[in-house]
Amino acid sequence: MRRCVHVLGYLLFILLFVPGASFSQEEVVVAKIGEKNITLSDFNKILNFFDPEKLKVIENNPQIKEQLLQQMVQALIISQLAKQSGFDARPDMKEQLELQINGFLANEYLKREVMQKVTVSENEVKTYYDTNKDEFKAPEMVRARHILFLVETSATDEAKKNVYEKAAETLKEIKGGKDFAELASEVSDDQGSKTKGGDLGFVTRGKTVKPFEDALFSLKTGEISGVIETQFGYHIIKAEEKKDASVEPFEAVKEKVRQKIMQERVKSAVTAFVDKAMKDAKVEIFTEALSGEKK
Repeated sequence: MRRCVHVLGYLLFILLFVPGASFSQEEVVVAKIGEKNITLSDFNKILNFFDPEKLKVIENNPQIKEQLLQQMVQALIISQLAKQSGFDARPDMKEQLELQINGFLANEYLKREVMQKVTVSENEVKTYYDTNKDEFKAPEMVRARHILFLVETSATDEAKKNVYEKAAETLKEIKGGKDFAELASEVSDDQGSKTKGGDLGFVTRGKTVKPFEDALFSLKTGEISGVIETQFGYHIIKAEEKKDASVEPFEAVKEKVRQKIMQERVKSAVTAFVDKAMKDAKVEIFTEALSGEKK
């Protein structure tokens, strides 16, 4: 949110000081400053400078839009006071304004003349997917439930035995027809999954300790383990659902693939454009001079 406000202030700065920038006197009015109207189209014009991802967040959050409108009005009022006092005519302010405008123009020029002209065809997306299917492999996974009987690291052998016996008795209840999730909610020491009936969601290999993993992935769908010991204590595990390793279908990942290719191409296009512009302008940069020391 802070970043959005910062960017909004920057955009307002440009609209206020770039010649020709003005606010409409027609359409739906979202705010007034004296006799001057700020319309919905004025507000949306500023919002459209945000990148699509940030704009989507703003559009889906009325509170953020209200805060941005408030920030916009505040910036207009203070900036008008600054101009009335001649603050914008100060030499140091003129230099800062020019730097800010140059930065804005450079960013917008790159966006509109380079970045927005980069395209990725459907065939290119499909070709990338077909030649890089390893990137889209979904590993084998199991949706697991468990009941944990915690054993403290300082527990005596007798205490461990008592915990094991409790786990074994609970396993008997499950085999006798007692609902697994209900028992997990009652007796499990795993506070993170207890309220969900012991549900851990889908688990892939390497995400749990080895004894737990070995037991879980050896189970068939719906099957329940014996009492499994790990460094945390004793577990009873249930395999709710199993999914074999597979490659995600093209339709499920094509937008992700398109964005990946697009990002790479945009980066390459911008780099090439900037490098050429710097070369054509015969730019020389003397980084060693930044230290202020004479050579």
